[in-house]
Amino acid sequence: MLTIPFFDDFSGKSIFPNDSLWADKNVFINTSYSYLPITVGVATFDALNDTGALYSDANSYGFAADTLTSNPIRLDSVFGISPDKLNISDSVYFSFYYQPQGIGNAPEEEDSLVLEFYSPDADEWNYIWSSPGLTLAEFHTQTGMWFKQVTIHVDSAKYFHKGFRFRFYNYSSLAINNLPSWAGNVDQWNIDYVYLDKDRNKADSIYKDVAFVEPAPSMLKNYYSMPWTQFNTNPSGEIEDTLRIKIANMDDVLYYSSYKYDIYDATENLIHTYNGGSYNIYPFTTNGYQDYQPHAKPPVDFSFPLSTEDSTYFKIEHFIDAGISIPIFKQNDTVIYNQNFYNYYAYDDGVPEAGYGLSPANSTLAYMFTLNHPDTLRAVRMFFNRTLNNASQQYFHLMVWSDANSKPDQILYEQIGVKPSYMDSLNKFYTYRLETPLTISGTFYVGWKQLTDDNLNIGFDNSRDEHNNIFFNTGNGWQNTNYSGALMIRPVLGKKLPLYAVINETADNSDKFKIYPNPTSREDISIIYNSSDSKNNSKLRIRICDLIGNEVCNLNFVEKINISNLQNGMYMLYINSPDNSIKYFTKLIIVK
Repeated sequence: MLTIPFFDDFSGKSIFPNDSLWADKNVFINTSYSYLPITVGVATFDALNDTGALYSDANSYGFAADTLTSNPIRLDSVFGISPDKLNISDSVYFSFYYQPQGIGNAPEEEDSLVLEFYSPDADEWNYIWSSPGLTLAEFHTQTGMWFKQVTIHVDSAKYFHKGFRFRFYNYSSLAINNLPSWAGNVDQWNIDYVYLDKDRNKADSIYKDVAFVEPAPSMLKNYYSMPWTQFNTNPSGEIEDTLRIKIANMDDVLYYSSYKYDIYDATENLIHTYNGGSYNIYPFTTNGYQDYQPHAKPPVDFSFPLSTEDSTYFKIEHFIDAGISIPIFKQNDTVIYNQNFYNYYAYDDGVPEAGYGLSPANSTLAYMFTLNHPDTLRAVRMFFNRTLNNASQQYFHLMVWSDANSKPDQILYEQIGVKPSYMDSLNKFYTYRLETPLTISGTFYVGWKQLTDDNLNIGFDNSRDEHNNIFFNTGNGWQNTNYSGALMIRPVLGKKLPLYAVINETADNSDKFKIYPNPTSREDISIIYNSSDSKNNSKLRIRICDLIGNEVCNLNFVEKINISNLQNGMYMLYINSPDNSIKYFTKLIIVK
């Protein structure tokens, strides 16, 4: 059972809540939906369940959606150097920050975010706080803040027992629209910095924490990800000159803080370090974010080593150190970006804060990409938002165009009988294979011609503005969209694809499994599964695939796998339960 202090700023790596703190996994842990967060990472409440589907009872007049429930907490006693009984006089306070909408969809006034406390002895949940829905602009006008802290005194004896819990949940309502294909994910709320402890007060808003505020950035200037062979042809034209880093001091005193970033190759070898040195960082409340250039805008004084491989990746790990040794605040001192170079182009970061679509029938949409050398287009990966009763699952033609004067020109490819398809987990792309691979060069466009008035509801990433690369034609010629964002469409190029070839960017259950050693030069690897239910082990299945998807190992779960027959290189290791309630993958590096 948990003890105080309880703290979570949602800066972990998993897209699901930390199960050592939380009992459910409905909310989405991410760095994408918030606008100017307190520290990196938030928990987002919306209208989707943990698999990315709309809740089964979703409707336009209101339904209970996401829930985030703490694990049981010992609020009867405090432990540590001097264990003692807890009571009302110990000044126990619960606090959190919240924000409606973020860069997503605003909850309507009849929607709400709710907080409840659980009384163990009475076995009942009690209402504590709620907020009606509103836009982020309205919220900022009312509060003068982008995130507002709520601080609650735990002042009832009924909570000071073993098994105290708290929970957040949201009420949502789908948009009322004549086109059901627009009825998708809506009504986002973000929460951050959830904190329960004793010896606090109502005005407690100062924390000894110097933290990253935003996720680690891509080192590419034009894309989030691109094929390795395309990067190798023109590395200087694809790499950023400078990164943008946001660091905040949550305290009311200055700290002498250091910043650096390390770059590791696919075999986990450290290949470069940038050291920004140490400098004063002043309180955010008076000075805003760190503005010292070697920390706030570090240069990219590095070139990725070129190779003849088809794909690779680099891990860029950013660190700050202000000399603060409070354990609960340490996790947000580090952010990591995996710079993936596989077989696809991506403008988007993989999170759809909105949806995009066209009408009427016969409208066309085209997304521009530019190659550094001629290549073969093999497939197009797309992420479509789930909609009520799958109303957006309408047939379309998958299209590829050539370029003329920076607009779509001749049709190079057209594939009929295509409709939105979905993977069975959150924010995963579906791969549409071209029936005939297409040799292309220079600038090209991928997209669709739709056959109905329905909105296909492609995922739309609001965090990056690529509107100049998005074109549509509703009968009046090609035009750029007016909406700022990036479509979740990714062309796949290069060598022939295997029968299945999907590389997901986000691992589920990343905190439950440990593979070691990794990288490895040994004849075997060990797998640790951290689960309270060991009976599940026998139901799990392990697969190992090379980077183009060829399966090299398939067996029931074991704690040690012989890999003596595998050649040096990078592989993908997958672990799944039959019903996909447990899913995990990781890169496996073999260097014998």
